[in-house]
Amino acid sequence: MNLNNRLTSILSHCSANGERSRVQAVQRILIALTGLLSIGILRGSPVTTDPHPKSFRIISWNTWYVFNEQNEVAAGKKWLKEQRPDMVALQELTDITPELLQSLADSWGHEHSSLLKPAGFSVGLTSRSPIETVEKGLENMHHGFLHVRSFGIEIFVVHLSPFKWEVRQQEATVLAGKIKPLLKNGAKVMVLGDFNAFSPADAGILDKDEEALEAALEQDAKHGHVQNLKDGKYDYDVIKIFFDAGLSDTARGKLPITPQERMTLPTGVFSGKKTAPRNGQRVDFILTGPKLHKMVERFSIPREGSLNRISDHFPVVVDFHTHQ
Repeated sequence: MNLNNRLTSILSHCSANGERSRVQAVQRILIALTGLLSIGILRGSPVTTDPHPKSFRIISWNTWYVFNEQNEVAAGKKWLKEQRPDMVALQELTDITPELLQSLADSWGHEHSSLLKPAGFSVGLTSRSPIETVEKGLENMHHGFLHVRSFGIEIFVVHLSPFKWEVRQQEATVLAGKIKPLLKNGAKVMVLGDFNAFSPADAGILDKDEEALEAALEQDAKHGHVQNLKDGKYDYDVIKIFFDAGLSDTARGKLPITPQERMTLPTGVFSGKKTAPRNGQRVDFILTGPKLHKMVERFSIPREGSLNRISDHFPVVVDFHTHQ
């Protein structure tokens, strides 16, 4: 029996049996409404199951020109849908329209999206919850940043300069100036994306990799617009600027100290390898303020199956517990 028929039956019974049955009728109506709400058929709502009833999942991923130059869009959409994320932050959305981003978001079940810009190297966020776009920051930024609010979180999606450590430090300083007041006011803050920078926590691994350092020295010497090394060494100050602003790395204490477990770049897409390389670098981060950091439950850098060919970066996944 549908809701209208159920209520009509109860009210007809009330009229037929007089005043005394009105209280009983109201009770029956409340019971009927409660039962119908509990099985999800009020107003035709579908029966749904929350995939993360006690956690909140966010994924950050540099897509390499929209999933391997749009050659692996189907695989990218499939993988994201399988993860059932609550929010997805994407970088390297090259020459993409807001409509195309939303169509991608729809494929993994997100009704809301926000795009930094439709041309060049853009970033975006998709979400199950409505998104309020606060700022599209382009001034004094190489690619720009997107500041939005969703799920009550102040979110900054970033893609810092891939060419110069000095520019990255300037970008980090700009962002830190926006983050500090939010943290001071008690906001939940998250900064995530491709930082093109290294964490001090990875220095013990990176500084021992003489082959990778030599390759970086050659790149700096070969290309006039590239200066990623500071005085011939890796620069760890970019991530430190965010740490000094009050943010923490969600990977802290949840990621083994081995190169193959910590790297987010590269995948096997350039070399044609069917499995992930054993050595690389971690340049993709999800950083959070104190309120969110204490809620971090799981951190992972998945590398299975199709992820080795969808992009030159592996995604970063963090689950936050919500049962406090």
